[in-house]
Amino acid sequence: MTRTGYFLRLAFSVAIDLVDFTLGRIPVFGTVNEGVGTAVLFMMWGPMGLANLWELADFTEQADGFIPTATLIALFVGWREGHLFGKTRGAPAEAAMRIEAASGER
Repeated sequence: MTRTGYFLRLAFSVAIDLVDFTLGRIPVFGTVNEGVGTAVLFMMWGPMGLANLWELADFTEQADGFIPTATLIALFVGWREGHLFGKTRGAPAEAAMRIEAASGER
C-alpha cells in the first residue's frame, strides 16, 4: 500500500467513526453500522479490522461511539507498516542485508 493510499484509508476510517459517533446511537442502525463497518475495515486493513467487532458487545449503542475503534485500527496498522513516520520498521537492517547480498560479501 502506498503512503497516499494509507492516508485515504485512514480518512475513511475516521469517517466510519464519525458516523458511529453520530448516527450509531440509533439502536438498530447502530448495530447494522457496526457490522457493515467491520466488513469494510476487514477489507481495508485485513484481519486487524475484525477488532471492530467488540463494538457489538455494547447493546445500548451509547458507550462504543466514544471510542474511535476504526481510527485506532488505522493508526496501528500505519505505525506497524511505517506509513506514519516515513520509514518502514527494520528498513536499515533489511537494506544493509540486500546490499550485502548483492555485492556477494559476508
